[in-house]
Amino acid sequence: MLETVPDVPAGITAIEAVGTITAEDYAEIVGPLLEDAHAEGRRLRILLHLGPRYEGFTAGAVWEKAGVWMRHPGLWHEIAAYALVSDIRWVGDLVHLAGVLLPFPMRVFGDDAFDEAVAWLESLPEHPGDGVASGSARSRSAPGREP
Repeated sequence: MLETVPDVPAGITAIEAVGTITAEDYAEIVGPLLEDAHAEGRRLRILLHLGPRYEGFTAGAVWEKAGVWMRHPGLWHEIAAYALVSDIRWVGDLVHLAGVLLPFPMRVFGDDAFDEAVAWLESLPEHPGDGVASGSARSRSAPGREP
């Protein structure tokens, strides 16, 4: 399931994955979040936490995610920045690969760096092109990896 994390600064949407993510979780949380941002003309600063309570995702979740992006291809521009908080190596590697293709900055933070991820999202300029480079950066290595 996906849970919205309370008590983060205004302008940041933090989501924690707990257990297994399903298509319903994605449709109920992420899809509306992106669509509301589009309707309101605002850009999102998203923090996704895949911590020790995360167990994985279903094929339906992947299909639903792809469906949202196919139905609304311009939603990429509704995201101002994306922070992933996780020690799961393959997820961090995937974010780094995707980061070079996406039009917003992405960073991966270790599982114990939630506050650092929030601070990074807060530090970004309000408007695109105000000194934020696209692509991914790594704040620090996940366990077992060299910087």
